[in-house]
Amino acid sequence: MTPNPAILKAEAGLRATKAQKVADELQGRLAHYKAKAEQLEKHLKKVHQQQSVYREYVDDIKRAVTALDPRPRVPFVSKKSSSPITAVIKFSDFHIGDVISAEETEGFGKYNWTIAQERAQFIVDSFLHWIKTQRSGYSIEKCVILCEGDFISGDIHQELTATAEFPVPVQTAKAGQLLGWLFDRIAEHFAEVEIVEVGADNHSRLVRKPQCKQKASNSLSHLVYEIADSFIAKNPRVRIFRADGMKMIHEINGYRFLIEHGDVIKAFSGTPYYSMEREKAREAVKRMHVGGFHYQSIAHWHCPALINGTIIVNGSLCGTSEYDASQGRHAPPAQVAFLVGRHGLFNFVPFTTKI
Repeated sequence: MTPNPAILKAEAGLRATKAQKVADELQGRLAHYKAKAEQLEKHLKKVHQQQSVYREYVDDIKRAVTALDPRPRVPFVSKKSSSPITAVIKFSDFHIGDVISAEETEGFGKYNWTIAQERAQFIVDSFLHWIKTQRSGYSIEKCVILCEGDFISGDIHQELTATAEFPVPVQTAKAGQLLGWLFDRIAEHFAEVEIVEVGADNHSRLVRKPQCKQKASNSLSHLVYEIADSFIAKNPRVRIFRADGMKMIHEINGYRFLIEHGDVIKAFSGTPYYSMEREKAREAVKRMHVGGFHYQSIAHWHCPALINGTIIVNGSLCGTSEYDASQGRHAPPAQVAFLVGRHGLFNFVPFTTKI
């Protein structure tokens, strides 16, 4: 069948139109890319000009620095601080007699009399090694030991009485023995030692309900201190200061420390940092006309911390208990130490043990 000439002509015209359309589109793209290339070329030229200026600027700075006169060489001299530094270590919350089961704390805490002795020896050895290191730069001849209570587990809770490793009198004797050994061990390494004892705590009290009157004397911490002090009674380098009330001020290297156990601080939902600050503020107002104080030293809360540079919180020897584990808390066993110089407290260190 012969094709219709009209149809062939129409198809040819359609193809020509499409070809022209494609050619026009390609021509437009080519013009766009040419314009884009010119734009990028101008931008690149501008960047090169800026880099050239920057390199000249850098070269000018290098030449100016090279032309400066060199700083005179100062010979390195290693020498100790001229002012005396006092070392401080805190002892509290031994809870001797308490038995903490690793099975009941999922392994986060365990404790008994044998572990207490091992931890105490590790901490005091670590402290003395630290002092040896610090003496390479500081003159440290004096040590202050702050004792802040709760050295026995006691029987203030029924579960403590039921699960204790020893009766309360035995707890007291063993706690005094351990504390006295620590006193004697530390005293060997210092020319002068001051022991500050605050006995108004909660675990050592002899009554179920907390008291304020005679809280320091009506407590087994008083007996713990008597036993411990007998270990160093004949040491002429040791002086002992004991609080008659719940709190006392003790001066260390010119700075006044307010020392207490810390159980009077109200708690809610964990470690009460805000309540600690509020109590410090109340004490500051109370004492503003009688010399005030620079630092507050407390125990009881088992979490070593230096809060805002002024509140020193001690750890515990027992570490995480079953009660702590029930509340989602974990604090490794620790006791803290620090130095006091002419500029105040520095080098705060929690000596933590994994034993």
